[in-house]
Amino acid sequence: MREPEAMVAEGAAIERPAAASSNARRQIPTMPALALRAGLGIALLVAAPFALGDYWAYQLALYLLYACAAVGVGLCWGQGGFLPLGQALFFGLAAYLSGFALIRFDGAWWLWLLVPLCAAASGLLAYAIGRLVFRSQGESGPYFSMIILALALLASQIATTWQSVTGGFNGLGSIPSMPGIDSYLANYFVAAGAIVAVLAIGGWLLAAPSGVLLRALAGNERRAALMGFDTNHLKAAFFGLSGLFAGIGGALYAPQQGLVTPQACGFLLSADLVVWAAVGGRGRLLGPVLGTLLIGALTSVLKDSFVYWEVMVALLFMAVVLLFPQGLVGLLQPLRRWLWPARTAGRGEAAPPRLLPRRPDARIDVDSITLERGPVRILQSLSLRLQGPGIFCLIGPNGAGKTSVFNLVTGELPAQQGEVRIGEQPVGRWKAHRIARLGVVRKLQVPAVFAALSVGDNLAIALWSGRARRRALLDLRLLRWHSPMLAALCARYPFLAERERLASDLAHGEKQVLELCMALLTEPDILLLDEPCAGLSPQDTALVIDTVRWAQRELGNTVLIIEHDITLVRELAERVFVMHQGALLAEGTLAEVQAQPSVQAVYVGARK
Repeated sequence: MREPEAMVAEGAAIERPAAASSNARRQIPTMPALALRAGLGIALLVAAPFALGDYWAYQLALYLLYACAAVGVGLCWGQGGFLPLGQALFFGLAAYLSGFALIRFDGAWWLWLLVPLCAAASGLLAYAIGRLVFRSQGESGPYFSMIILALALLASQIATTWQSVTGGFNGLGSIPSMPGIDSYLANYFVAAGAIVAVLAIGGWLLAAPSGVLLRALAGNERRAALMGFDTNHLKAAFFGLSGLFAGIGGALYAPQQGLVTPQACGFLLSADLVVWAAVGGRGRLLGPVLGTLLIGALTSVLKDSFVYWEVMVALLFMAVVLLFPQGLVGLLQPLRRWLWPARTAGRGEAAPPRLLPRRPDARIDVDSITLERGPVRILQSLSLRLQGPGIFCLIGPNGAGKTSVFNLVTGELPAQQGEVRIGEQPVGRWKAHRIARLGVVRKLQVPAVFAALSVGDNLAIALWSGRARRRALLDLRLLRWHSPMLAALCARYPFLAERERLASDLAHGEKQVLELCMALLTEPDILLLDEPCAGLSPQDTALVIDTVRWAQRELGNTVLIIEHDITLVRELAERVFVMHQGALLAEGTLAEVQAQPSVQAVYVGARK
């Protein structure tokens, strides 16, 4: 059997009914469309072995198991933006564990329970590795990829040299089949069931808020962290899921092949998984499956009859990557939209209140902070106290250290001396996402939105911030959350109603406004705005000023604004802090600080 191989009136209250709730709708596939997709896919899987015969049943079963691991590569690379170069590590580990279990307990019915645990072991290992790597570095680029590749090479070396346990280079042989599985057709249906399970789990998680967040952090991880999401944990969780998918394939590979060699956890299979995901289309869950089956079929047909078949596969890979960046599955998207049109989701439910109670008297204490980078002193014995509610401005010439104060307060820049407190809580060593959960939200100077996502998804993420617990991110109902604040903002800015418009298609001013609205939707206790009107016309600036004033009055929170435009400072600021060379130079009303000779000597405000 086995072979080797919207604008509102001034002062409108946010407690008004959600007049723009229809704008909070989202395009989702219809239930008949979902049922049709699943039905067609399952029908093809069931019919294939009967139409093609035993040989192709065997080959397809093998490549469906590889496809489970390739889906994991596509999940991390295509959705999360981090490439696991050594995915075979988790495939091979589960294969060896499964092989050991099958040899030791041959014929026992509970192997159907034990073998899945072998797959779970791979998932847990991947999650643990992800937690260690992402926690220490927050790294999603080459550093992460090379670590995973090195671990795969190490596993392959161990499997080769630990001959007494793994069988060495020749592998672990004489592995019996799963109980009750005694034919090519039976093995095929086990593999088909595995890929259906992998696609179902992956599809659900990607459609849920967890998947939206994964795609968000792939484009702007910093913004996601500043919204209060633990991006390192999210990446580790999805990496663990990819390891589980690879483990499912590996755990069933051992009984299907009857042999596990070191190549099952080595470099070549890892590289193949990346190629298959790229050819099929790493941006879609089904892409890696199509890529694996296509190249697998070509390999089976050509390897014995065409000497240069590997060259041909390499040329196919390069052609697809260069000509069709979305992979082969991208060519099918127009057909998919025609066959299965989406519908607009109905009205959802009101977003719940924040998990932490609101604090109208929120304050920031910066006490004797000193910060140096090499020979440059960024902040020197800086002490600043901000007590709300109200609107305050932080001004000073370029290089005075204003943005560094924001970086310090939001956890992006640890102090070397002194202490930072939010309320009574010292936060000097806290990560950005933990500080954001205290109700501290920041808008960056350069618009930082999730460009690859729709306007609706950007706003939805803001609604989840501080409201959704981790487990709630698996609930599809969160995709349709709305709030009175969202309705009011849509009334002020009609472009927010264009829910399916990509954020990358917005003009600079619209991106500035979108990011401001995202910050306001979190209903923060402390709102940090870094030049919120940069690049805006005088008319748009006036509207932003009106929006900030209105939102502060409705929320009763504390707003601190970095600004060079004295007109805006005069319009908004109840109190002004002036910085110079990393220290606080003066504070008081605008008129009071402007009258101070020390301020006049170093700072002249500009007008728009």
